[in-house]
Amino acid sequence: MTRVLAALLLLSLTACTSPEAPPMKADGPAPQESPERLYGEFVARLARADGPGVCALFTPSGRVAFQDEWGVAQCDLGVTEAAGGVGDPAAFAAKAPDSTIRDSETVVEMSGCGVGAMKALSAPEGWLIDAYLHPDAVDGC
Repeated sequence: MTRVLAALLLLSLTACTSPEAPPMKADGPAPQESPERLYGEFVARLARADGPGVCALFTPSGRVAFQDEWGVAQCDLGVTEAAGGVGDPAAFAAKAPDSTIRDSETVVEMSGCGVGAMKALSAPEGWLIDAYLHPDAVDGC
């Protein structure tokens, strides 16, 4: 009995002192600390064809816009379609936005050739993509 209690105490102390953040649900939001970080996460996850990871970067309305732009019924399917156009995953993952427009402290529009255009919104928990346009809709590409 004493060994069991000692083992449970050790496990609880290990869990409490772990430096890792608690995992997020794959389908839950994955807000970022800045719009630039959000864009970087989007292209990095898209380059890996990480459907749940990409879809977690969207608000519900942003997810619908992404699905509409790729003509699919589910966000993961849109990621599959979009990732199909990624030639060199490492080069694609390193893409920075070609254009950034700060409308306010809480709304930033970013776009990039081959990536698409997106509107990022700031919420108390961080930045998420709230609108998306297909890469063909990006001006100057």
